[in-house]
Amino acid sequence: MAARGGVRAMLDRLRSPRSLLAIAALAALLGAGWLGFGALQAQTGAQSAPVRLQRYREGSAAFGRGDYAAARKQLEGLVYPPLAERLSLLVALSRGEGRRWIAEHPKSNLIPEALAHLSRQGERAALGELLRRYPDHPRSREAIEAALVATPDDRTLIAHLVRYFPESTLAYAMARRWEKLGGLSPIQWQAVAEVYRPVDPTRALQALGRAPMSAESLFARAQVLKRLGRKPEALALLEQLPRLYPTSPLTVDAALERAPLLPVSDALTLLTQSESAHPARGDELLWAQVQTVLKRLKAPDEALPLYRRLIAQYPQSAKAANAAWELAADAAEKGDLTEAQSRARWLIAHHPDDPFAPKAAFWLGKWAERSGATAQARRQFQSVLRQYPQSYYAWRAASRLGLVSGEYNIEALAGAVRWNQPLPPVSGVSLALAELMAIGDLDGAQKQWQAESYHRRLTPPLRLAGAQLAAQSGQYRQSINQSTLTLLASPPGDPRRWQQAYPLFFGPQLQRWSEERKLNPLLVASLIRQESRFEPAIRSRSGAVGLMQLLPSTARWIAQREPGAFDLDKVDDNLRLGTWYLRYTHERFGGSTLLALASYNAGPGNVSRWVQRTPVANPEDFIEQIPFRETRFYVVNIYENYWNYLRLYTDEGRRIAGQLPRSSG
Repeated sequence: MAARGGVRAMLDRLRSPRSLLAIAALAALLGAGWLGFGALQAQTGAQSAPVRLQRYREGSAAFGRGDYAAARKQLEGLVYPPLAERLSLLVALSRGEGRRWIAEHPKSNLIPEALAHLSRQGERAALGELLRRYPDHPRSREAIEAALVATPDDRTLIAHLVRYFPESTLAYAMARRWEKLGGLSPIQWQAVAEVYRPVDPTRALQALGRAPMSAESLFARAQVLKRLGRKPEALALLEQLPRLYPTSPLTVDAALERAPLLPVSDALTLLTQSESAHPARGDELLWAQVQTVLKRLKAPDEALPLYRRLIAQYPQSAKAANAAWELAADAAEKGDLTEAQSRARWLIAHHPDDPFAPKAAFWLGKWAERSGATAQARRQFQSVLRQYPQSYYAWRAASRLGLVSGEYNIEALAGAVRWNQPLPPVSGVSLALAELMAIGDLDGAQKQWQAESYHRRLTPPLRLAGAQLAAQSGQYRQSINQSTLTLLASPPGDPRRWQQAYPLFFGPQLQRWSEERKLNPLLVASLIRQESRFEPAIRSRSGAVGLMQLLPSTARWIAQREPGAFDLDKVDDNLRLGTWYLRYTHERFGGSTLLALASYNAGPGNVSRWVQRTPVANPEDFIEQIPFRETRFYVVNIYENYWNYLRLYTDEGRRIAGQLPRSSG
């Protein structure tokens, strides 16, 4: 792990003669006070880093498999300051002295681990204490799942699992078992329904029918009925809710759910009346009116006064930023650049962190260019690079400034990709967590992270450490999303940290099939990041599968031209077929990456029609005129991904980054 260097340097300093007193104090603080200072001094000198690490690994592995004698042999007397508290716990548990350790460390965040271990050893009181003190802790989940395997009819344990861990792999089976055992109270039926809802809506509906009558249960039943396609019944419940519970906040949610089930005129009347009655959520209700006008009436001009009202009445709403951009774009299309610029400036001033802000900032520069204000345009493009360096519009601004190529056709890559760049060392987290990550103890690091984050406010470094651990556990989507949100909110001092948000997972396969298809590997990675966040077994609502989100029907069509058996859940097969299709779309559209990407999302037929209607001579303008909102954002997001991959993983990208105006990101 990349963090090893920083932690090792810190430990080397701690081992110096001047630091021995500090080590002793640290050991005492972390729970190693039972070690005498003389023994600590002797052992610190005798235990080299490799020996210490080997003993820790062998000892913790022995503990994990239940060989406590072997664990004690390795861990007793081991001086490892960052892991002193964890070592003292493992030694105590291997001696059968868990209760003593808990009494001596009453404020330790490792107590749930101690109680979970005692529970697995058959101490029922420890399980009860664990569930009482830490009801939703990950160690509680593990302990209760283990206990239920042994006693599957224990109603108390089932009730706790269903209530606190409805996402558990055992929860559905235990809910069914609880139902068969009988005697559930209405509140317990409510908990069972929450377990059923994601996976079995029919059973969820039955359980909700036995739950307490409330606005929440009524609304949940309506949602399940809607999901089952029983819309008249859903509508009846949604109409009933505000009559029975007029003061419930769910009356607004009921109106939002009802509107799409009503005729357009009735929907608009309902939403308007609800907005007047519930001004605190007026922006949501007004935005629903906008969507009704756009999607059902297909009347964009009728949405314009709604946009203006949204900005005037709800200027702090995130929807106001979207409305401001729509008004700016409409004004620009009609040739009123003064109005367009005014709306864009308002958006940036009032919502600088909104996703539409980089777009508004870039187009302010474009409109200045069109007005002949070259110097103003240049300043605006530089502002985009400073404020929004990771955005697609930063790439476009850099190209307008002549700093980078603005070529949209990026199927080939001129330079080499740095495939195995290490992440910078973790910082801003505990010594224990940093060391466990550095030595690659994934299980220990995850437990340490969960202990330190339980019911605590997560700092940006702790969030990033959690995201890094998620990636190491194969939870790639969670890792990328959490890293991206954290880094955008708190830009890192070391720009290499952005590799967490833009990773190159499955590098060997990605490199192989990109080279085979003569495709830019960073383009393929950019598409995968958009399609699946690198989750190999992910499924879309339309049935698309895997990294490159291929429909089985498309895969079968490809297989007729690219022979060979395939399993779309397998990384290599998915990449083999997906890169074939991406190459095919390039060839179909004359090597145009822009049209290939649009085709990958919307299909070649739609793109062919768009090309006939709208010239592609100016790609920036063409993207803005793609009629499918999803495809428009899809193309922009992939190019944004590419801009970041280029800067992170190529020498050319680093050269480009060095030329850009300095920014906080």
